[in-house]
Order: sequence, then structure tokens, then C-alpha cells
Amino acid sequence: MIQCFAKNSFTPSFQEGKMPRLLSASYITIGFSQHSRILHNHKDRLELLFIRTGSGSYIVDDECYDIKAGNIIICNAGVLHDEVPQYNHELSMLSIAIDNLQLEGLPENHLISEDIKPILKLEKHFVLMDAIFQSIFDSLAFENEEHQETNQYLTQALLSLLIHAFKQYGQPHAEHSKEDPLLKSIKQYIDENYYEGLSLQKISEQFFISPSYLSHLFKKKLGYSPMHYIVRRRIGEAQSMLIMSSRSITDIASSVGFDNLSHFNVQFKKYVGLSPMTYRKKYTLPDTEESE
Repeated sequence: MIQCFAKNSFTPSFQEGKMPRLLSASYITIGFSQHSRILHNHKDRLELLFIRTGSGSYIVDDECYDIKAGNIIICNAGVLHDEVPQYNHELSMLSIAIDNLQLEGLPENHLISEDIKPILKLEKHFVLMDAIFQSIFDSLAFENEEHQETNQYLTQALLSLLIHAFKQYGQPHAEHSKEDPLLKSIKQYIDENYYEGLSLQKISEQFFISPSYLSHLFKKKLGYSPMHYIVRRRIGEAQSMLIMSSRSITDIASSVGFDNLSHFNVQFKKYVGLSPMTYRKKYTLPDTEESE
């Protein structure tokens, strides 16, 4: 027998008096991953995604990363992320959302600093990560209230594991700090006003540049136009509302900037592959109102 002893003291990762809180869990099966979860962010929470099977691509803060089974994706609060379903192969994921996270030197609900790549390769810890994510999801999916306390401790243990894993295996962004400051300002302006009647001309005038130069900036970095970016922001936010609320589809369309419901339905199906109604039925809780 080999006996080891635990130390009675340690430096806690989380600020005193403020402990992370589990909000929700999701299971994205192979079938679900074929439908885009368009450009969106979560302003009030951290999202962790664990790749269970397959491979594919995922975009975090405008950078595209190759992903495969055993990888962890970190989506800090407020950071835009996007899926690339055409590159997915047998991809399935588990995700959890967390708030009330405060780490020293980082904004609230941030697990890593912006100069660290948000993808962590933990294939050798696959069994442990899969067990934690799966246990949390199963207990929430089957409404096992007896496990709620366990879920909170599992969440805190998972965060602690990832904090130390990033210290050991995390990779810095080579060019992260070199983003064009003008492009960054324009994107911020669009992100704050995507639901308004924005046009190429209006954005250009706001920043005292020509429409052609504005288009050049976007296509060089993102590969598509500013207007395409606006539509993706609108569709992404609409997806969140369809999943997280019981608001009518007409109301959601209007709130993200579509005055015409028919146009919203066409654009949503073009980008996501499903109609808004079908998307809500497929991805949301049974008690969500399915109203037009």
C-alpha cells in the first residue's frame, strides 16, 4: 500500500466570498452540430464547451481553430463565437454556462486573458472531463434536485482543473494584439447597434471612411462584408432569444432588426438551415411557447 497525505492549506482560485455558479448545460449531438450556431456572445456568463466526438472548426473572437475530441473551448463573457458546420465531421459537444466567476486580474466571468488561445487540448484527461460534463448535464436534464449541490462543487472543481491546465498547457496568441484598431472600433459599433437600420454608407460616415475601404477592412480580416457581419449578428442573437425565451418569433425578428417577418424567416433558414419555428422546437425546452 502506498499512502499519500493531503495538505491542509492551499491558495483558492476564486475570490473570497464569491463562488462560481452553474447556470445551464447543453448537449450538442452529431445531428445538431450540422446546424449553425451563428455569431453571438453571452454578456453575463462564461461558456465552456467539451468536444466529445469528431472534429471540426470553431471561431472565437474572429479566430478560427481546428477542434477535435478531448478539446475544451473557452468562451469568456462578451466574446463573440461562431460555428463552422460545413467543416464538422461526426462532431458532438457538451457545454455548460457559469456566472459569478471572478479570478484575480481578469474581468468578471473570464477564465483566461485575451492573449491566451481559448482552445485547450486535454485528450489525455478525456475520461475525467467527459464524466464531469456528462454528470452535470444528466442531472439537469433529468431534474435531479438531489444533485444540485454536487453540480456546484463539480463546476468549481472543473474550473480549478482548467485554471491550472491553462497555466501548464495554454498557448499565447502570436498576433492577437495586432488587430486593426479601426476595424475593432467598427465591429464594436456594429455589435452595439446591429438591430438598428445600419447601412454601408451610414457606418462609413460614422468613421469618416469610404464604403469601399470599409468593405476592404472586413473582407481582409473576416472574409465577408460588413452587411454580412450585421446579418450574422442579428441571426445569432435571434437564436439565443429563441432558445432562452418564450417571446414570439415576430417580436424576436423585430428586436434584432428585421421589420419584415417573411424576410427574417428566409434569412434565418439560409444561415441556420432550419426555420425559426423548427429551430425553437428542436433546441429548446418543451414548455417554451411556440408562437408566431
